Amino acid sequence: MAKALLHSVSLEISGEPKWQQDAYALFVESARLDRFGVHTVTDDPDEADIIVFAEVGCQGLFAERVRHHPYVKRFRNKCFIFDSGDNALPLLPGFYASLRRKLSDPARTRTGYWSRIDENPYVDFRPPSGNYTHIACFIGSIQTHPIRAELLKLPRDRFVIEDTSSFAYRIIDSGTMADRHRIWAHFAEGVASAPFALCPRGIGSGSIRVFEALKMGRVPVIISDDWSYPERVDWRACSISVPEREVNRIPEILDRYCEFAADMGLKAREEWERNYAPSVRFHWLVEDCLAMLRARRMPEAIAGRLVWRHLLNHKVFRSYLSSKKMIYRETGKVLL
Repeated sequence: MAKALLHSVSLEISGEPKWQQDAYALFVESARLDRFGVHTVTDDPDEADIIVFAEVGCQGLFAERVRHHPYVKRFRNKCFIFDSGDNALPLLPGFYASLRRKLSDPARTRTGYWSRIDENPYVDFRPPSGNYTHIACFIGSIQTHPIRAELLKLPRDRFVIEDTSSFAYRIIDSGTMADRHRIWAHFAEGVASAPFALCPRGIGSGSIRVFEALKMGRVPVIISDDWSYPERVDWRACSISVPEREVNRIPEILDRYCEFAADMGLKAREEWERNYAPSVRFHWLVEDCLAMLRARRMPEAIAGRLVWRHLLNHKVFRSYLSSKKMIYRETGKVLL
């Protein structure tokens, strides 16, 4: 049994948008609903076995505001982060939704998920049926990665492919609630209209659509060569992986799985219930933190510094400088 302190730096910054606390709120609610009853929550950092910063990728591209928090400075070896950012570098141990394979480390990282996964109220279980209008669906922006544009070449008589680049982000960020619900409902109906859900990588190596498909009971077709698949999920039983170079073969690949789609869809929902439902999220969060602690072979102060070598990549370094500028504009401080 472990005691966990849940926190978010957004709680301490006045004027922060409420949605930046979503991850924290979801885990607090999950702890209340926890059906395992093994671990508990505490507000005392001294008695906590682990401290988890539940963030949504908005505290600096390199978790600057978290890394400079007093809890991290005082209790570094038991601090973790849950980060939904697209290209986060694991300078802190924890959970990263778009964790790349080369950054996977049993002692420091786990692949997380998107903390606003419940935002769309229409994404819920739809029992698989044989009355599908298409074989697979993708509704989303094609601009976040070149592989998404390749989906436009799939036959439209069999696939629902809609590019929302020109309007979706604008409506979700600043549209009316009625407009948001219309988009949310349309997306969910599109996913429900087919047995397979196309889940191409975006800005990061992962995709929120994988988890939406699991939740709805549809088979995610994962198109990402670099994503580190989360542990515990039986991916072979409930999903299909397609190499990025083979997008043009998707019709042929899915035809081989059509007769198994219903069973795979039910398995997908089963895996979501077992690993990502509100009543289990807190338990597995704590369990994975404890597993990382057990696997640790060197102090985190040393292991964390080794990750800085990735700044030698010019793209990562440019992103790092951009993050410094952004934080300085917002706070007047330079956080390394």
